[in-house]
Amino acid sequence: MTDAILALMRVAHRVKDGETLTTDLMGEEGVPVDLRLIVAAVALTAADLPVNKKSIISSAPAARSAAYRDHSELLEEVKEVLPALVQATLRRAGAKVTAVELSLQLEEANRVVGSERLRREEAEMRLEQVASYARELHWQLKPEREALLREREEKIRPLRGLPSRPDPDD
Repeated sequence: MTDAILALMRVAHRVKDGETLTTDLMGEEGVPVDLRLIVAAVALTAADLPVNKKSIISSAPAARSAAYRDHSELLEEVKEVLPALVQATLRRAGAKVTAVELSLQLEEANRVVGSERLRREEAEMRLEQVASYARELHWQLKPEREALLREREEKIRPLRGLPSRPDPDD
């Protein structure tokens, strides 16, 4: 096992024996802050609580300002991907659907809706371009079409019926 895992296990034994989980306890045993943040995010997810930067740092035994400053990228990544891992693990264990899973589904649905809105806007813009082109073409071709119709009317004379002659057989 790695040193970080061994340190975390020492903390787990001490907490099991009745000690309170604190920043000092984690520090004494040498548990790295990034591991503390990951454990906090797993605990939040498993407890069906919101997983965001503030809740992770609040529940992790770590100095807040240092965690924000030194581990902001990790916090962002943990917030995004760790709930999916925990949910997959819980599903394998036969656990029920949780608020975190529903939240992930909602985020995915919002992402899909956003991309569909962009596609619709792009399609509307293309349609407007096509309609504009058609209108412009119509106005350009209208005089030519009217000239062709006038020319046809001049060439084609309407037939007129001849007056009726009396039938010689009558």
